[in-house]
Amino acid sequence: MSCDTCLRLRVALLAAGILGWWGVGFASADEKVPAATADELVARFDGSALGPRDVAPVGPDDGEFLSRDSANFDAWQPLVDDNEQCADWDADFIRPMDRLRHWGFRHSSTHGRHVGRGLPLERTSWMNRPFHIDWFSGPLLSDQLVPNQVGQDNDVFAGLRVGWDIDYYWGLEGRFGWSSPLLDQNITSDQIEGNYFVSDFDVVYYPWGDSKVRPYFLAGMGLAQVETLNPNGQTQDVTLLGMPFGMGIRFLQTPWLAWRLEMLDNLAWGNDGVQTMNSFSFTAGMEIRLGARRGSYWPWRSSRRTW
Repeated sequence: MSCDTCLRLRVALLAAGILGWWGVGFASADEKVPAATADELVARFDGSALGPRDVAPVGPDDGEFLSRDSANFDAWQPLVDDNEQCADWDADFIRPMDRLRHWGFRHSSTHGRHVGRGLPLERTSWMNRPFHIDWFSGPLLSDQLVPNQVGQDNDVFAGLRVGWDIDYYWGLEGRFGWSSPLLDQNITSDQIEGNYFVSDFDVVYYPWGDSKVRPYFLAGMGLAQVETLNPNGQTQDVTLLGMPFGMGIRFLQTPWLAWRLEMLDNLAWGNDGVQTMNSFSFTAGMEIRLGARRGSYWPWRSSRRTW
C-alpha cells in the first residue's frame, strides 16, 4: 500500500468520527428537553388551549363523569306510549267494589275484615263457612187485599232460606216463605182461609263486617202470590211483583250455628184488582253454617284444621 492511499484512509476515518460525535450531541440535546409541568397536564385534562401543539379530545369529556348530576336518575318513562284504547287500571269498571266506597258502602278491599265494632271475630270467621241454610218463623201483619172489601187477618209467617256470603260485608240469599191468613169480606161475615207465598232473591249488606254481632240490611226482588175473594165470594190467586226490604241482626254462637232476628216489609205491587200491599214480618231463625274446608293432614302436624 502506498503512502497516498494510507493518507486518504486516515482522512476518511477522521471525518466519519467527527460526524458520529456530532449526531450523538444532537440526540443528547433532545433527550434533555424538560417534561410537561403540572399546570400543563391539568390544562390538557380540562380542555384548555395550549397552542398549536394541542390535540382535539376524542370521545366524551371527562368532566361529564365528574359532575354530580351524572348520579341522578332520569325521570320515569313508560316502556310503551299511552294508548287510548287501553283500559286505565283505576277505571271504575275494573275496580267496581272501590266505587261502593263513594256511595257510603264498605268492602273488604277498602276496609279490611271489620271496622272494630260488634265484637270482631278472632281465630274464626263468617267466611270460613260462607254458605248457610236456615228456617224462620214469626208474626205477619197483613194488609188489605181490596180496599174496604177484602181483608186479611194477621197470621204466622214461616219459611226457609239459603245464602252465600261473598264478602265480609256482602251476601246473597234466596228465600221462600208462606202463611195462611184468614180472608174476610165486608159484605158477609164468613171467613175463608187464604194463602200467601213469597219467593225472592236478596242482597244483604253487613256494615260491621266480620263481627260476632252482625247487623245487616236487606233488599231484594221476587214474586208474591196471594189468594183473594172476587165479588161473588170465590177465591182467586193473584201473582204480584215483590220487593222485600228491611233489617236484622245475626249472632254467631259457634262456628257452625248462628241466630237471627229480622224485620221486613214484604212489599208487593198491586195487580188484577189487588192493591199494593205492605205486609210486615217479624221473624226469628236458626242458621246452620256450611262450607268449611277439610282438615289438612301432614306428617309433622296431623291435627291441623282450618280455623
